[in-house]
Amino acid sequence: IFFVLMVSVIIHIFRMNRLLNKPNKIEMEFTMRNFNPVPTKENLTKVPKETVMINTIVRRKVVLLGPHDRYNFGDILFSKVTAKLLKTRANYSPRDILQGGIVSVNMTEYGGWPNVLSMKKVQEMSRNDTRQGPYDIVYTGGEALQCNHNCAVHMMPNEQMKQLALKEKINDCAYLFPKEELLPISVEGGKKMQNVAIINSLGGLKVKGSCKKAVDTADFAVYRDHDPLCPDSAVMTKELFQEDIREAARYVLKDLFKMNVKGKYLHRRANKNYIAVQCKKSILRSTDQKSFANMLDDVSRKTNATIVFFAAGTAPDHDSFSAYDEVARHMKEPSIVYKVENTWKVVALISIADAILSTSLHVRIMALIYFKPRITWCDQRSKHSRFISLWDSKDASGCINIKRYEDTWPVLSKYYGSNPSKTQKLTEIIYKELVQQYLKKFDLWSSLLSKR
Repeated sequence: IFFVLMVSVIIHIFRMNRLLNKPNKIEMEFTMRNFNPVPTKENLTKVPKETVMINTIVRRKVVLLGPHDRYNFGDILFSKVTAKLLKTRANYSPRDILQGGIVSVNMTEYGGWPNVLSMKKVQEMSRNDTRQGPYDIVYTGGEALQCNHNCAVHMMPNEQMKQLALKEKINDCAYLFPKEELLPISVEGGKKMQNVAIINSLGGLKVKGSCKKAVDTADFAVYRDHDPLCPDSAVMTKELFQEDIREAARYVLKDLFKMNVKGKYLHRRANKNYIAVQCKKSILRSTDQKSFANMLDDVSRKTNATIVFFAAGTAPDHDSFSAYDEVARHMKEPSIVYKVENTWKVVALISIADAILSTSLHVRIMALIYFKPRITWCDQRSKHSRFISLWDSKDASGCINIKRYEDTWPVLSKYYGSNPSKTQKLTEIIYKELVQQYLKKFDLWSSLLSKR
């Protein structure tokens, strides 16, 4: 009898404990695994947990459409930033956020999404989802205003992906998909359905041809390069992912300065202080490589720093490791070609460099948010020049024409070293302003997204 009574008491206590710990009906808190900042196949990083508060009100799903279907670190950052803010600031469940592109692809290896869906698939899901459809859509950023489907297909990394993109085509504009194309073809009772489209700090000045319809029917629009203005979403990277980037930086240093079994560095002459260098393939190949290498040697000697080449993106017409190898062979000072294609390692590499030399706008933006001396080889009429004049600090270096790359050290020397004539103090102030400006615009447009 005593045994039966004890079992009954234990069962009663167990049931009461379950009732007391049951989540309430209004709000649930659950813990999800955040993205791994280095490729999962390397199994390098223990990832911190991210707590997200989710309202149980049923809302429409939202698709983030952008060129995160091929490797360019800036394009991946746009949707990572947007998704993180939707979860942590706009009360979205991760399962209610979709990533759209021109193909379905797993981008985990590059630090991207494991489940980018083609817009053909997204359209089918949106039209048939009677509970959370039709879906809202956010155009995440970049140069989508001027990229038609052929342009995007050209950027696919191989012939198989190009053929898949052609097969999945349902719109002439690659990354601006008219919101009405997500609506059901017919609705019972003739009920009119609506969804919302958001233009999120897109770059470029003019919208072309087939992309115009999506722009004209958007419910909210802000742009990086013209009114109504909003900072590029990549300025939020450090605010949202700093822990992950710090952890990735540890692995970057191990990658760069590996030791052999005898405890000696594989790059024996390399100084652990380094200057990160990124340069577009077409520019490198059209430049006198010996002369360019001599310029980098000069920078290396005067800074006592190793030159580390890296790729911001390896989609066609972007960067090339083989082009870096060609320049490195001409150099007399130590250099490293960092052959990594991963968004978070690239950001980490920039975050701990002594200075940044580049042709990529988003490399420039990362250098800004990490308060680094930064040189950008660009044209005075380029998107880089517009960004510098609109968003960078007033004392930041402007564009240096790649044909005058010999000016690199004379300009860099003003910002470099322990006692430079131009510091990063104004950059620190500007950075805080950029973050606040972006969040203000995000709060405006995220409040427009639909609830059922």
